Amino acid sequence: MDVNINNENENQEKPVEEKVEENKVEEKVEEKVEVPEEKPKKRRKKKVEKVKKDLGIGLDVGTMFCISARSSDDEASFKVQRDAFFDIENNKMSKGMLDKLGANYIESENKKSLYVLGDEALQMGNFFNKEIRRPLSGGVISTREEEALVMIKVILKNLVGEPLEKDEVCHFSIPASSLDEDNFNVVYHENMLKSFLTSFGYNAIPLNEAVAVGWSELDDENFTGLALSFGAGMVNAALLFLGVSDTKHQFSVSRSGDWIDEGASKAIGVKASKITAIKESGIDLLNPKTREEQSIKIYYENLISYVCNALEKKMRNSEDVPNFPEPITVVVSGGTSKIGNFEKVFEEELKKKDFPFQIKKVKKAEDQLNAVSKGCLLNSLNYYSEE
Repeated sequence: MDVNINNENENQEKPVEEKVEENKVEEKVEEKVEVPEEKPKKRRKKKVEKVKKDLGIGLDVGTMFCISARSSDDEASFKVQRDAFFDIENNKMSKGMLDKLGANYIESENKKSLYVLGDEALQMGNFFNKEIRRPLSGGVISTREEEALVMIKVILKNLVGEPLEKDEVCHFSIPASSLDEDNFNVVYHENMLKSFLTSFGYNAIPLNEAVAVGWSELDDENFTGLALSFGAGMVNAALLFLGVSDTKHQFSVSRSGDWIDEGASKAIGVKASKITAIKESGIDLLNPKTREEQSIKIYYENLISYVCNALEKKMRNSEDVPNFPEPITVVVSGGTSKIGNFEKVFEEELKKKDFPFQIKKVKKAEDQLNAVSKGCLLNSLNYYSEE
């Protein structure tokens, strides 16, 4: 299903006309009674179809960004919030400044601090030369931040709002098991997110992050190929065949965008938030211009090599890898993959490896930041179409 961005719904209900023959009014009283009862039944059915057409929501719960996706008449809209917060002293001046900026913030439980959420948190971190705080770390809910659960619940509520009807379906992204992190608790992460969304009134269904990318970006390949999501906290990968992916062919690694930012910042002695801002401003992996960009390039190349090695090892050791009749497409998505010429550097490294299948090409997702939420949305829409 192709999904474009728009919000208008022009479907209108058409009246149903019923004709009763005048010469049979007295002879067939029962038919006269049945006719008006059929009209509301038909109208109710059409109204249900009209509402259900737009039922379902997708949610990408990422370490750097959380993104929700909704559809109206086969056209999607996305809401994005940076998954970050920054605490400042709670006073009238601070509140006045934040209100003037239109910033999203909440008070701490003890009323002593204000927690600024989203992009404004990153801006303040850079201004005060301090690191921002994250409700998620390494792809899952942070165990180091006491306020993590409160913050992520507020962020999710801002994104999904109220369901259109009770128990509206919401597919939300979850990571795969990690190959290189023993303390990676997906079970706790998944169930906490599910409990939050359920408390908002949704029927919350988890979906592997990379599988969501495959649903979003591999429609031209019959939903067959290798999908990767390069987020901030980790890289997720999944092998799909006709839209289906076995858990044996899904995995994650604990290095990604944050690992690049931390490594590059330590290498040249600057704050990680500054490296993040430089990276997001738009640089070219094949043409670094400053020492900061050169440091970012070095860590990107190291990450790409690390992921390709993990891919080769996992796929060669996995059972029941599909016998693909043709070479498959590899699609990369996520904020970390947005850097200039990422797919070229990745493809060059990938071709050095030996896989139990052939690779046709590496392509970037059409919308790298929204690919996961779009895939989750498509699964939610599909849930209602199958009813």
